[in-house]
Amino acid sequence: MNTATPAGNSGPGRWFRFNLWLHRWTSLIATIPFLILCLTGTVLIFHEEIDEALGTVPVSQHAAETPQRPASESIANVLAAYPGERVLSTGLDPEHHPGVMLVVTGPRGARSFEDAKVRFTDLVTAQPAGDPDPGMTFTGLLLELHAEWFLGPAGELVGALIALLVLLSLLSGIVVYAPYVRRIAFGVLRRGKGARLLQLDLHHFIGALVLGWALVVTVTGFLLGFNSVAIGIWQMTELGPLRAEAERMEPVDARHPPVGVDRAYAIAQAAAPQGWTVSTMIYPLTEFSTPRHYTALLVGSEGVDERLFRVVIVDAKTGEVPIVPRVPGYIKLISLSQPLHFGDYGGLALKLLWTACTWLTLFITANGAWLWWDRRRKRLPLPDGVPA
Repeated sequence: MNTATPAGNSGPGRWFRFNLWLHRWTSLIATIPFLILCLTGTVLIFHEEIDEALGTVPVSQHAAETPQRPASESIANVLAAYPGERVLSTGLDPEHHPGVMLVVTGPRGARSFEDAKVRFTDLVTAQPAGDPDPGMTFTGLLLELHAEWFLGPAGELVGALIALLVLLSLLSGIVVYAPYVRRIAFGVLRRGKGARLLQLDLHHFIGALVLGWALVVTVTGFLLGFNSVAIGIWQMTELGPLRAEAERMEPVDARHPPVGVDRAYAIAQAAAPQGWTVSTMIYPLTEFSTPRHYTALLVGSEGVDERLFRVVIVDAKTGEVPIVPRVPGYIKLISLSQPLHFGDYGGLALKLLWTACTWLTLFITANGAWLWWDRRRKRLPLPDGVPA
């Protein structure tokens, strides 16, 4: 939030003054929400380690090679424990939830996942393995604040607006900083000439140091703000025609589909490309499926494919695969943005780098606000009787 102007015989140009104004006010408007995002983001970088330490994620106590029970038994046990509910989806995540199935349930007539509950079952015994609500855990609450500001899908757009303000601040800051590079060597901190000048040099130096990281995190955050919008578009363009066709077909019992979940998994896996495995099975009659079909989500096994997903549709009455919808490029871009946004690509080393960059960005955000306030304070007239 640089408030000084470069030295020169002719004074700053119009382009410089515009960027100085843009940098100052976009930074000021975004300061408080951006500080919140930095603080919550720092914790969420280590959400897996925190959840494991707090014991909020159920894990199987059986050896990995122990034979597992059919998924249908887990479903039956969940429905027996919660007779007033229906299954919306099931999920398998060997990396983060080894030996455990995630069973998402809702009221009998529910189609939306908005009020869904997550149940866990042990795949070896098919018995419940605890019912922690991911949204009510420490990291779950922080994620809801970070991603949605406790406003639901509308909060994602608020996050996108904040990211846009930060992006404008970064780009205008480059223009504002450029003249200083010609006069002052990069990294020089002028000591002994006042706190303001030292803070200004720190603002420039650290800002330039973390600029690349800040641009990556800001752009990915902006893209993630349109996640719900992108999925809604996909539902209308890719799933909409199939749903309209399914409305004219004989419906199935969404609570107990004729094609059981185990068979649906096997059918979707058989239709999957090599190297892709079924991770989530969405039951018929939900906002992400049709009244007649399962929607299976597949994940890749290596490289970039690990961060992407594919879709296979399974007829819950006949077991046929009528269509394999394409995943549009804009959804792939958003899918790749999430792990990059949280530094989830390179293990602990990258997480530590992301944390260091976040705290440095916290510093320049706070010290930028101080630079603005210090300059404004010196311009304000002093009250009567107060010595200058």
